[in-house]
Amino acid sequence: MGILAGFGESWLNFQVAASLLAGLVVAAVLTIAPYAFASSRPKGFPPGPPTKPFLGNLHLIPASKSFTVFTKWAKSYGSIIGLKFGPANVVVLNNYKDVQELLEKRGSIYSSRPPNYIANTLICPNDTHILFAPYAAGWKALRKAVQALFVPREISNTLPIQNAEATQTAYDLLCDPSGYYEHIQRYTTAVILASVFGQRGEKFHSAKVQALYDVQNRFTALLEPGATPPVDALPFLKYLPEFAAPWKVAAKNIRRDQHSLYFRLLTETKQRMEQGKSTGCFMEKLIENQHKSGLDDEHIAYLGGILMEAGSDTTSSTLLSFLLGVMQDQNVLRQAQDDVDRCCGTDRSPGPDDLGSLPYIEACMLETLRWRPVAAGGIPHMLTQTDTWAIHHDESEYSEPQKFNPNRWLDNKYGTIDNDTARYESEQRKLTYSWGNGRRICSGQKLAENSLRLVIAKMVWAFDIDIQPGKSAEVDDSPLTAYQGGFLIAPNKFPVRLRPRSNKHADVVKKEFGDMRPFFDKFQAL
Repeated sequence: MGILAGFGESWLNFQVAASLLAGLVVAAVLTIAPYAFASSRPKGFPPGPPTKPFLGNLHLIPASKSFTVFTKWAKSYGSIIGLKFGPANVVVLNNYKDVQELLEKRGSIYSSRPPNYIANTLICPNDTHILFAPYAAGWKALRKAVQALFVPREISNTLPIQNAEATQTAYDLLCDPSGYYEHIQRYTTAVILASVFGQRGEKFHSAKVQALYDVQNRFTALLEPGATPPVDALPFLKYLPEFAAPWKVAAKNIRRDQHSLYFRLLTETKQRMEQGKSTGCFMEKLIENQHKSGLDDEHIAYLGGILMEAGSDTTSSTLLSFLLGVMQDQNVLRQAQDDVDRCCGTDRSPGPDDLGSLPYIEACMLETLRWRPVAAGGIPHMLTQTDTWAIHHDESEYSEPQKFNPNRWLDNKYGTIDNDTARYESEQRKLTYSWGNGRRICSGQKLAENSLRLVIAKMVWAFDIDIQPGKSAEVDDSPLTAYQGGFLIAPNKFPVRLRPRSNKHADVVKKEFGDMRPFFDKFQAL
């Protein structure tokens, strides 16, 4: 009897366990099934590659340089591609006409950003990052504050800073041409540090310049599509513990280092203002208008930091791409040198007042922005993503799009095969799409373009630029192999040679740098 009772009790326990297990299985199926169903292509969705249950097209997205597959798919599926990132629908735009129609004309619908758990929750919570914040009251307050900084008068006020730092860059390249990569990076960071925080980035290896590049490199690497699990498409991944989610630890460390750097710069600006040592920098204006903007210290600190992010990596990458392009084509270099020589002669280098008189330098800048856009895959808008690379390398729009050829911009304002300027203007086509689209377009575009023009003009005026002796004449400039991956792309180091065009050019570079000393003394050195 005892044996039977024990058997009955065991059988009962087994039934309970089986029922619980069955319940868990049903619950799991009910939980997971919607993801499997939602990852398939909905009716009426734009064409795209086949999907897999749960993943959609996520398994097809490479961990680096996702823009390359977007461009490839555009040739198979058309200019508007429909992708499934798990249950999320993503539409990729590969043609400027679609960008104009959706992001410009219908900006109120497409101006927000898709959910980004890593950027907006782990690293920059409370909508502190203007680039990733949704299109809502918080973003609008940040945007309004930024736009007040980039009115024409304020942009003109930064020209002396840009000219002074470009002058130092020419001097640095003269004294240490092999360090070209770091000299270019120092220049772009120094311009932003002085413009935003009133501090000098005199040396690339100074602590704050290094801190900025370190945190920025980690930030952009973590945010590249494919670099982390698809948390936004599969939200249950948010609940993984840190030991099973190293990307959470990386995000937490980036948050810590960003916060430390940005608040230190904000505090130093406030202290300088209290001491009566204002420089007129952007951060001082944000602090002075804080009662009007309603932004707290965290949002102001991050706004200043994000202006540094935006102005350092993007501009330096573009300048380095210019060197990579021009070193391979001496005809382009000669035309650029003829342009600056006609304007300046040999007694001085180009300055801010010359920028409107240098059409070939303008063409070089536009061609670099087209040839190697820094945000090649675009930044996702709500419902859409722009493949800037595909737009800039469309063979139906540009003759030999893979070739670095500034002359295309002399033949046609838009650099395209079709020279129908009237139609392009009626369509409100942009010269390039490197600065974003719609209501999310980069507010600092004009400031960045001035930086590009000045350094390009000074470099071609002062130096002959070619390939180092003994290196292959076929320099790798492929975006796949010659460029670093990340949310923003930048070239790897390449064998460029910079030599002063003459002793007189070298002497002018030295003299002009010496003349800038009093200007530099106005800023707090790092």
